Amino acid sequence: MDAERAKVEGAGKRVVEETDRLLREARARGASDLHLDPNADGLHVLFRLDGVLHESEVLPPGMTRPVVARLKFLADLMTYRSDIPQEGRLGGSDADGKGDLRVSTFPTIQGERAVVRFFDGRSAAFTLDGLGFPPDALGDLRQVLSATSGVVLLTGPAGSGKTTTLYACLSEISGRRAGRTQVITVEDPVESVLAGITQTQVNPGAGLTYAAALRSLLRQDPEVLMVGEIRDRETAEIVIQAGLTGHLVLSTLHGGDVATVIARLLDMGIETYSVTSAVRAVLAMRLARRLCVRCAGETGGCETCSGTGYAGRLPIVEFSGVAGGLRKLILASADREALSRELAKGGMRTLRERARELVSAGRTSAAEVERVLGPEA
Repeated sequence: MDAERAKVEGAGKRVVEETDRLLREARARGASDLHLDPNADGLHVLFRLDGVLHESEVLPPGMTRPVVARLKFLADLMTYRSDIPQEGRLGGSDADGKGDLRVSTFPTIQGERAVVRFFDGRSAAFTLDGLGFPPDALGDLRQVLSATSGVVLLTGPAGSGKTTTLYACLSEISGRRAGRTQVITVEDPVESVLAGITQTQVNPGAGLTYAAALRSLLRQDPEVLMVGEIRDRETAEIVIQAGLTGHLVLSTLHGGDVATVIARLLDMGIETYSVTSAVRAVLAMRLARRLCVRCAGETGGCETCSGTGYAGRLPIVEFSGVAGGLRKLILASADREALSRELAKGGMRTLRERARELVSAGRTSAAEVERVLGPEA
């Protein structure tokens, strides 16, 4: 009996140690996500480094259920349910006791799949100068942020640096105005705490959607609003109206590039005159891996870049204000292709052009650009 009990306790201790080790290793390697992917041969452990997944190891098949169950226990999820997706958080309770971890699980035929996303969760310093933007784009962005009303939209896929850029913009505005400006955010989720800024997290289950939060916040006398994402026409209309009525609003909208964002607003049914009157600028973003300065991307890499040939990431951006010929095309409800031609005619440097400049400067590779932007037509 004692031997059997010791065996069970030993197995439980191993699961705890193994789970903590995986969390520590993910932290140490600077991973943004830890993936636990069950397969017939075992539990595949993958880390997302600089936006790319890398397989680290494969744990024995018998570890799949207990390791995922341990994560669910830490995240206060239902350990007895393995047939439904679940989401939770491990705020400050990971192996190192720091940061904020989000856990999501999903049932598969091989067992539950789990993903842990790492957020800093603490007060952090974000600066525009630290983003690595080209000088001309950075200057244009700073000029737009000096406005007291209007809408600034960011676009790009998940993990393209939109939230970091929004935080840097808010920090710039707050610092420039020395705390004399009421800055409020609505986010899903709040990824880092910003000093001197009021931050709110949506809670759809309690009826606190983006639209509901915005309606209430506009009665709180804010001067600057950051809306994590425009997901529907209702939110878009409130954001545009806020920009028209004396508020500076920063938000994101999925579209891929500047022209597509404008076209999407029109497709959502936003009036053309409202778009031209409210939207001040659109910034499209991608993040490309930076060539490792130690091995310069040589095959095999080095210890600094964990053998990938890349270390860190740098932004690829396109930025445009809404004025002149572009304004006229919007009022005429032009399609995306016409908007793109006008942007090029107006001298906007596209994502592809910016990427070529980075390759020419030896900061990234053509293969990495193709991975991020796709093959050039």
